Amino acid sequence: MSEGSVRIGATAPATPASRATLARAARQRERILDAAELCFIQHGFHAASMAHIAQTADVSAGLIYRYFPSKAAIVKAIIERHLESEHHQKLCKLSTSGDIARSILETFESWRRRDDPKYNAALMLELSAESTRDAAISRVVSTKDQLLGDSIAGLVRRCASARGLQLTPAAARSRAVVLQCLVEGLAMRAVRDPELKPATVKPALKAIVDALLS
Repeated sequence: MSEGSVRIGATAPATPASRATLARAARQRERILDAAELCFIQHGFHAASMAHIAQTADVSAGLIYRYFPSKAAIVKAIIERHLESEHHQKLCKLSTSGDIARSILETFESWRRRDDPKYNAALMLELSAESTRDAAISRVVSTKDQLLGDSIAGLVRRCASARGLQLTPAAARSRAVVLQCLVEGLAMRAVRDPELKPATVKPALKAIVDALLS
C-alpha cells in the first residue's frame, strides 16, 4: 500500500465518506509532491529541506511524514510520477504525431521556457544525479527508464513500419536508445543554453530522426 493511502476492507464496498477520505489523501499527496518538485528545482535536492517543502506546500512537516517517511521517499515518488505520467504523455504525443522531430522540438522549447514545472529539464537532471548517490533511487530510475525505453522501441518500430521498414526488436531497441540520448541531450542543452533557439537545431534533428526511422 502506498504512502498516505487508506486501507479499505477487501469485502466492504467503499462508502462516500471513505471515497472522500481517499480523494483528500490523494490531493494532499500531490500537493506535497508539487511543492517538493518546486523546491528541488529552485534549491537542488540536498539544499531543499523537509521544512522548505512543508512551507512551500503550506502544510506542517508532521503531515508530510504521514505520507512520506523521508525525503528519499519523496524523491522516489517524484521519479515515478515524472517517468510514468509525464513521459507517458510525451510518448503519446510522439505516437500520435506525424512529425516526431517537430514534437521533440516542441518539448525542447517547453524545457527552454520552463513553462511546465512537472516536466522540467533541470528537475530531470537533478533526479538523475541523485540516482548516482542512492542505490534505492537508482533502482527506481533504472526500472522506469527500462519501461520507457521499451515503449520508445515500440514507437520506433511502428514509425519505421509506416515508412516501409521492418525492424527487428534489437534494431528498434538500438535506435530507440539513440533517440533517448538525443532527447535527453536536448534537455541538458535547455538547462545550459536557454537562449538556444529550436530553429538552430531543427534541420539536423530532422535529418537524424529521419535516418533513425528509415
